[in-house]
Amino acid sequence: MKNHLKALDGVRGLAALYVLIHHARLALTQSYQSGLAIHPEKYEWYDKVLVYFFSLFKFGHEAVIIFFVLSGFVIHLKQANSNYNFSDFKLLTYLKKRTIRIYPTLLVSFLLCALVDGIIFKFISHDVGLFSNYTFSSFLYNLFLIPDAPIWGYNFPVWSLKHEWFFYLVYPLLLWLASKNSFFSLAVIAGLYFSYLLGFKIPYIGPVAYTLLVWSLGSLLAVLYHNSPKLLKYMPYLLLLCVAYPFVSRADSNYPVLDLCFGLITTGFLSLILLGKAPMMSNLLIKTTWIGTFSYSLYLLHSPLLDLYKAMIINLEPSHNLPYHLWYVILAIVTIVPITYFIYYFTERIAINYKKRSL
Repeated sequence: MKNHLKALDGVRGLAALYVLIHHARLALTQSYQSGLAIHPEKYEWYDKVLVYFFSLFKFGHEAVIIFFVLSGFVIHLKQANSNYNFSDFKLLTYLKKRTIRIYPTLLVSFLLCALVDGIIFKFISHDVGLFSNYTFSSFLYNLFLIPDAPIWGYNFPVWSLKHEWFFYLVYPLLLWLASKNSFFSLAVIAGLYFSYLLGFKIPYIGPVAYTLLVWSLGSLLAVLYHNSPKLLKYMPYLLLLCVAYPFVSRADSNYPVLDLCFGLITTGFLSLILLGKAPMMSNLLIKTTWIGTFSYSLYLLHSPLLDLYKAMIINLEPSHNLPYHLWYVILAIVTIVPITYFIYYFTERIAINYKKRSL
């Protein structure tokens, strides 16, 4: 079972790499609609192959849903045992762990965004609009990770981190309610989900009201993993929702249904790994756990680096437009991975080691 849990680190790493590739293809080359669809003559045969290959990485949002379910599983795993007593939960220790885990890399991302935009302004574009999102109020909103708030700078992946932080803060309350009666915590989670689904938006919380239910699927999986192995065996059948998922409407108002559907699919996939039903896949995932070790840094720091690449490419291109080929996309992927690992090594890794020593 320990190897199955280790394989989940591989899932996290591959999901972060997937998001990097997804964003790189959006940032550094013409979209299909403005490129190959109307200018096929500008593409060599191998460029066309690359366009179709990289189209496999268009589900970046779904990769973030994987993060949510994984997070719910990992956070609740220790407390999911039926013998667990809420009196053993140490709130201050829990909050300290979460703060040390989240904030060092978050602060580095703020610095990196400002540094990248400063470099772009000074050496490439001189566009004062670069700094329009750097307001003091947006900085405070992002420093305290208020979910429904504008970003500071242009590091868009922070939106999901705001959701994660809300999950972390509300989790002790849900755990306490569950210790009284599991119905109480389920009622809160379901109430928030349906309030958003029915159009009632809670100020400062926003869509996290429905992603909390997606995160809670991971917590449910942890409960089944510890206490109900017989019921866990049925969870892989959730993968059958893959048949229905492509037909779910992509309208913005339908994201609660869309994300819940993919969250259930993710739950089915993770249960398959936990049950050891896919040994070849688990072995492959275990070999990619090295990506999982710095997946948080890779996820949070790649966006400003892509912005720098984009500014440089547009400045270098004779037309000052994005190119029709995807070679810059490949170059960005193979260079950003080691760059973010280097930053991780001197920031996030030190924070993690400090957490292990001090807690």
